[in-house]
Amino acid sequence: MVITTSWDDGDALDERVADMLDRYGLRGTFYIARAHRPRRLSDESIRALATRHEIGAHTLNHPNLTRLDRVEKMKEIAGSKSWLEDIIGAPLAMFCYPLGLYDGETKRVVAEAGFRGARATGQFSVEPRRDRFAMRTTLQVHPVLFRYSTFGDLGRYLVRQRAFRGTGSTAFKISASMFRGWSGLANFLLAAAGLDDSHVFHLWGHSWEIEEHGMWRQCDAFLRSISELGCEAQTNGEICESLAAG
Repeated sequence: MVITTSWDDGDALDERVADMLDRYGLRGTFYIARAHRPRRLSDESIRALATRHEIGAHTLNHPNLTRLDRVEKMKEIAGSKSWLEDIIGAPLAMFCYPLGLYDGETKRVVAEAGFRGARATGQFSVEPRRDRFAMRTTLQVHPVLFRYSTFGDLGRYLVRQRAFRGTGSTAFKISASMFRGWSGLANFLLAAAGLDDSHVFHLWGHSWEIEEHGMWRQCDAFLRSISELGCEAQTNGEICESLAAG
């Protein structure tokens, strides 16, 4: 299994997340918006972070892109790419849709801007999609477990993983403990997925929400536990390049 993580918005607390990832030998893609968080990473901090992890674009002003016309979409998407590339002095491969919202035109504009892939917010997935511009995730670090998904999404995930592992049963032992917090559910999803080489476990979140909800200890413990599995760690961009090559 490949382990990847991604972190949205570009809050100054992203540096604390990066320190945790470094401690456990994991990789992160940090999607940064120019004008969204009141304490955004400084340009100097972005340059330093780029030497350790991947930087991705997240628009200039964090709008709902589906409500913009094509010209405004291009300003937000291509503009954020140029802005960050000027800071780090290197090309960006990845984009992340604000609020996880996109449509067909938005995806086309992202590709035309020169990005290699884009991440959305769909959860409960460990099977990489061929569509590099609609990358799904496995779980968000957030106290509301189904913020971007439904219980039906979870059920479909479990059925797919049981079918993939070659058993005929769709009965799962679901305990109340897995719904007491995101980390319990994360461990459950990890166990359900197994360690198949074709799987990608994708954890994502916002550093400022980790702070707001007091989840640093949980996050540290889970990152430590997945690092002990001995899985390969990749950035979002590296996973998209693998999909493109395949």
